[in-house]
Amino acid sequence: MPGASSQLTFEGNHMAAADAKDVNTGWKKRESLPSALIQIVLVAALLGSVVFFVIQRGHKRKDVSDKLREARNTAVRDNPADIKKALGQLDEILAIDADSPGALSTAAHLETDLWLFHKVPGAEQKAKDFLAHAERADPKAQEDRMGTKAEHLLVTQGPQAANDFLEELRKKGAASAKLFYVQGLALKAQGNIKLSRQAFAMAVDKAWKDPEYSAAFGEAFLDEGQPVQAIDAFNKAISANPDHFRSRLGLALARVYRKTSVKDAADTAVEVLGKEKEAELSPGLKARALALKAELYNFETQYDEAVAAANAALAVNPDDIWALYARARALGLKKDAGAAAAFDAAVAKARTAPQFYFEGATLMQAAGNTTGALALLDKYEAAFKGITNDTADGKKENQLDRDDRYWLTRGDVMRDSGKLDEALAFYDKAIAAKNLALVKATYAKASVYMAKKDYDKAAELLPSITPVDGTGQIPEAYWALGEVLFSKKDWATGCQMFAFALTKHKQNSVPREQLNAMLTDVEKKLITAGQKPVARLWVDEAKPMIQ
Repeated sequence: MPGASSQLTFEGNHMAAADAKDVNTGWKKRESLPSALIQIVLVAALLGSVVFFVIQRGHKRKDVSDKLREARNTAVRDNPADIKKALGQLDEILAIDADSPGALSTAAHLETDLWLFHKVPGAEQKAKDFLAHAERADPKAQEDRMGTKAEHLLVTQGPQAANDFLEELRKKGAASAKLFYVQGLALKAQGNIKLSRQAFAMAVDKAWKDPEYSAAFGEAFLDEGQPVQAIDAFNKAISANPDHFRSRLGLALARVYRKTSVKDAADTAVEVLGKEKEAELSPGLKARALALKAELYNFETQYDEAVAAANAALAVNPDDIWALYARARALGLKKDAGAAAAFDAAVAKARTAPQFYFEGATLMQAAGNTTGALALLDKYEAAFKGITNDTADGKKENQLDRDDRYWLTRGDVMRDSGKLDEALAFYDKAIAAKNLALVKATYAKASVYMAKKDYDKAAELLPSITPVDGTGQIPEAYWALGEVLFSKKDWATGCQMFAFALTKHKQNSVPREQLNAMLTDVEKKLITAGQKPVARLWVDEAKPMIQ
């Protein structure tokens, strides 16, 4: 029955469709309300947890950011108490986020300062640990962290390794104040004074509110024997933080070396050393304050006390170069046989500090130790030999060729040891350098001709550094020209030159007894030459100048 079969199939299909419809309809009826409610609750919970997570993460980031900003603002004051407080604030951040790159990098920077300058025990390992953790937390090259890494390289692998590392960063566009600061330190350690100055200047310009950079620049000027420029740099640091101990001690040292505002320098030493009772001094700062105290004793010609103060500083921090220098100066000023070894120790620790060599050579020669003076200058030449810099026209110049102070000091040693022809050769090199000491070098060469009684050659040199209005820099040059004019019987003009010399010596705080002796010397010269009327006139007019 084909028709019946077809009918059954149709009915069967119809019934199956009906059953499926019932099943589907039943499912919708069973799941619609409860299931929807459950799904809504689950979705709401999920969305709520996500929103809560996002909000919490936002709060956490803001909390970390605020605390990090506060810690950095505290740390920039750069005194031990401030650094300690900042590290405490960073600990709070790391308790919230143990892998905070900013907190870890800042902590590495601060512990590095405590290690390298403040000489705090245990800071070295902490600095290295924080730096390693910071690099793991954020492998990307953050400039400040890279600056801290360069400082570590400078100490552990030397200035060339640090400078190479920094140059690679510079090629990639890095130019933070910290990078320039560390490059200044590296170049200074290499002896490249010109480029070191430029790097320090860039660091100070980029971060003038950070006294650490200006203080380091001031110390570099002290290394060079440039107290006027050092005073300016330290004053910039103090304008950023009036209580910055490192800069205040540096300023005080510069004042003592320049022999100005010495009472203020002494007050600074007393005040800063008094902070030890309040636990505000690090070993590095205490040693620097004691080095200042030693130089104050040197200023007062109390050399034994100066040695004792310097030794006390070195007991606290054996690496303090200014304590080593103060001790060497004290021994040199008292003409002690140990001065040569003391200056050797100072330049061994501060190999590229020009002032240590020049002062040492001068003091040893004054004590009659020509061999020691020349040996120290030989070490200077070895330290700075081979350093070159680019000139404005794209050429290379040897730094030593332009180092007029070196040639001038070597010439002084030769002159004072009686080797006048050798002295002339060195003075010619100083003049050829055409640098800042040109006037001094010209006078020094003239002084050799004066010693040879060759007044004509001296007369060729002196007028260029002794303006007729008395505005020349060197009183001794006016005195020498006065003697040249007296040799030519030009009494009136000679007396005028002597008067300029006296006036300038008085301005330089030369003792009254010495000024009186100079006045009397001119009077005797005139009387011996049969010029008694001129001698009386000289005394009448010169006496008021020195009173």
